[in-house]
Amino acid sequence: MKKHDYDKALYRVMTIWQKLREGEVLIVKELAEEFNVSTKTIQRDFNERLIHRFPIEKVGHKWKVKDGYSIDKNLTFEEDLVLDMLKEFASSMGNVFGTKADTLFSKIQNRHNSSIYSKLVIEDLSNETELMQQLHEAITNENEVKFYFKDKLRHIEPYKITNFEGYWYLYANEYLENKLKTFYIKDIKGLTITDKKFKKDTKVLRKLDLAINVWFKANAKPFEVRLLVLSDIAKYIIDRKPFNSTQTVVKEYEDGSVEITFMATSEREVSHEIKKYQPNLLIIEPKELVKEMIQVSRTYHDKQIDISL
Repeated sequence: MKKHDYDKALYRVMTIWQKLREGEVLIVKELAEEFNVSTKTIQRDFNERLIHRFPIEKVGHKWKVKDGYSIDKNLTFEEDLVLDMLKEFASSMGNVFGTKADTLFSKIQNRHNSSIYSKLVIEDLSNETELMQQLHEAITNENEVKFYFKDKLRHIEPYKITNFEGYWYLYANEYLENKLKTFYIKDIKGLTITDKKFKKDTKVLRKLDLAINVWFKANAKPFEVRLLVLSDIAKYIIDRKPFNSTQTVVKEYEDGSVEITFMATSEREVSHEIKKYQPNLLIIEPKELVKEMIQVSRTYHDKQIDISL
C-alpha cells in the first residue's frame, strides 16, 4: 500500500470509528458512497481493522457499538494506538510492572488484541518500587536525600530518574562535591529523604539533552565530534537514531555516505557508540579519539586472532 493510500485508509477508519462512538448505526453501502470506495473496502475496514480493536458488532446489515459499553471509555483510533504502544513498552519492564500496566490500561481501554509488538528490553525494577517512590517524592518536592552507593554515604540533590539503553539511573548533584553524576538505581542502598530543600537548576536539566549514553559527563565542557557515516548505516543514523539533538549533517557524498557533527561530553561516551557500528562509522575529529579507536581495533584484532587460530 502506497503512503497516500495508507493515509486515506487511516482517515476513513478513524472517521468510521468516530461515527460509531458518537452512537451512529452505520450501513456499509452508505459508507462506501460517502468515501467513494467499494463496499468490499468498507467491509474490510470493519472485518480487518475495526472489529478486532474496538467493541463493535454487526446486527443484520448494520454496524454499531456493542450494548453495555460506555462511550466515555472509548477512545479515538489515534489515542487507542498510543496506549497500545505504551502498554507494550510497559510489558518490557518485567512481570510485575507489565501486569500492573495491563490492569491500568484496561481501565482506560476496552479490551482488544493489540497489533503492537516491541522488542525493547527494559530493566525490571519490580523489587525497587519503594525506592522509586521515594526518589519520585524527593524529586517532585525538591528534597535532598542521603543513601549509600559503593559503600560510601552520599548527600544528593536528585534531578531525574533516567534510562540509558534499558538500565535505570538517578541523575543527581552530589552537593558536597558539587558534581553532577549518574547513580545506578539497583546499587542505591538505605535511601533517606531529608527535610533539607534544594532549588533545581534548569541548566542541570538541560545538560541531559546532550547525553548520548550513561558515559556522558555532565560537568565536562562539551566538544565537537566529526564522523564519516558510511552509506550502509547513513539513513539509520540520520533518520532513525541520531546521537543527540545537536547532530548536524555537514556534507553528503554521491555514494550515500555523510559527514556529521555533534557535541559530546567524553571520549568514552563516543567510543561506546562507535563500537556498535564498526566498521561503518569513521572518526574524523577529534584526533585523540581516532588514535584511541585504532588501538582498540588492534587489540580486538589480536585477541580475535588468538582465539580463532
